[in-house]
Amino acid sequence: MARDELRSESRISVTKRGSLSDGEDSFPCILQDMSDGGCQLLCTRHLEVGQILDFKSELYPDRVLECKLEVMHVYDGAVGTKILEIDEDGAKLAQLFLQEHFVGKLSRFAPKIR
Repeated sequence: MARDELRSESRISVTKRGSLSDGEDSFPCILQDMSDGGCQLLCTRHLEVGQILDFKSELYPDRVLECKLEVMHVYDGAVGTKILEIDEDGAKLAQLFLQEHFVGKLSRFAPKIR
């Protein structure tokens, strides 16, 4: 079974800079895709499955998503994560971001009406 078939939610492809923190160090990452429950990141830092990290990414100008992530899998620099903690404002921001990106992707495939 393919990894995508195991997911309970669709992920939206994005490319946003972010940062991770393990409580001692902060280091950059790239947000590659996200869903309501998690995201995939690219990171050059060695991470372990089960590791808990703080994540930040400016999704819109002056609107930063902050949440706590758990590393679920690591493969060749790609890190699959699950959102463990997110406040109400962060959840609303992430939902808005996902909806706008989903609608944008759908509109590319919609037939043009004259």
